[in-house]
Amino acid sequence: MVRRWIKEGEQSGKLEGEKADVGHMVNEEPENLMDTPPDESDAVRLARLADLLAEPLPQSLLRTHPNDVVLNDPPEDWQEWWQAPPEWISAITDPKTLPGSLARLLHAIRALRLTRDPTPIHNPLAPPTTKGMSPKKQHEVERMISYIRDLFVANGLEPSAVRIVDVGAGQGHLTRALKGHFPDTQILALDADEGQTIGAQRWQDKKTDGIAHRTVIINPTSLLDVVNEWIQPEPESDVVVPVLFVALHACGSLTPDILRAFLLASRQPPATWKPFGVVAVGCCYNLMNPKDLDLPIAAYHLAAQIPDHWLVPSSPTPTPLASVTLAIRKVAWRALLAKAIPHAQLSTTPVPTPASNPNKSATVPARWSRLPTLEPAEVTRTGETPKLRRLSRLRGSAYDNWETFLRVSSDRLGLDLHATAIDPVVGRRVELLHVLRCLLGPAVESTILLDRLCWMQTALQQDKNSPHVRLVNLFNQATGSGRNVAIVIAPEIAS
Repeated sequence: MVRRWIKEGEQSGKLEGEKADVGHMVNEEPENLMDTPPDESDAVRLARLADLLAEPLPQSLLRTHPNDVVLNDPPEDWQEWWQAPPEWISAITDPKTLPGSLARLLHAIRALRLTRDPTPIHNPLAPPTTKGMSPKKQHEVERMISYIRDLFVANGLEPSAVRIVDVGAGQGHLTRALKGHFPDTQILALDADEGQTIGAQRWQDKKTDGIAHRTVIINPTSLLDVVNEWIQPEPESDVVVPVLFVALHACGSLTPDILRAFLLASRQPPATWKPFGVVAVGCCYNLMNPKDLDLPIAAYHLAAQIPDHWLVPSSPTPTPLASVTLAIRKVAWRALLAKAIPHAQLSTTPVPTPASNPNKSATVPARWSRLPTLEPAEVTRTGETPKLRRLSRLRGSAYDNWETFLRVSSDRLGLDLHATAIDPVVGRRVELLHVLRCLLGPAVESTILLDRLCWMQTALQQDKNSPHVRLVNLFNQATGSGRNVAIVIAPEIAS
């Protein structure tokens, strides 16, 4: 959507005199750069972000996976720094040690990315039960049901007058919390995985009876069809019911599909209901349909990174969280292993065949149909190789030390990798490359979110009495809720 939307804007003159060349930002001295641009429209910020990500240095980072070991075409001022790279933590804690081109890029990212501070919510509603929820999930459910309550108040609606469709409901934590606080509201829970639907039904009790469940592979048409089937006309009644679509971490292109369904229903209203609004938080950008965004394929994976929360809070010296250290080690060691695999000898130890689980959620067609189809040249930019796919996911304990990692990998792959040594310089270079790519993540996610916002704002402007569209920071990223931004559509937006 980003390139398509911007091109449409340029052709219609909407960006004329507004679209700024981002080149001045990556060439300016860091101290002259602002933390956030003042009074910048969403459309202009989106255009500037798209231009930034199209610059040679971001493109080189986006298209170079750590498994490729070396950076393609590093800038001239990187040469000495790249030959003897520092520890990765310096990239996020000491910008004075970075080459000028990189320091300017990181300042430009900070200037253009969206702020992620959570919106204030007064008198939050506690979920009726927290059974089966992690602390992170409790936080998200509490904030989301509280915001939906505020949305009803802002629009003068009684909850009982609205129907709610929970898209991608999973185990139903949000669905049941909504039903617990709005008992007279009829709710439809949808998921593509029959196992998730059955699990959600098992969690229900007498207090949450009355939730309708359906298993359906969601696209705009199927979403409208299932809602039409659910809301049947009442005898001798011409009441048109308002419907609110909600989604807590809608995977891949599920959020754009919800938005497309909302547009279709707005322009061709069904007989029995009308779209009132949307509160949707997206996630799993790596599962997006590539038609929904024109970026290098590896950028989708980076959009989930939140480097602002990599360090131990209030530590007297910059200290990475243990989980961050482990995550970076996983990427670096697998990249070093990838370099060694072509030269390894076959092992004499039989390779165990992993057990398959046909009912695993990841096998649901709705998820796989959203995986991008890669051209051969693009596959190398994702770090995907047949051998590394075969290695698959290892337990965290496999990364306790290099020797353990080699032993586990040798057993899994049927190769003798035990003598593989770490080159300290190459190891630091791989870690640093991964971190530099992750630092692009907030810019990538901001581009995705602003693209959806501007697309819906433009599309709904064509409609009479069009609703408002806004990005709302529902969750606190410090709790682990990295994907914390909801796209909200309603006649009046809760402030």
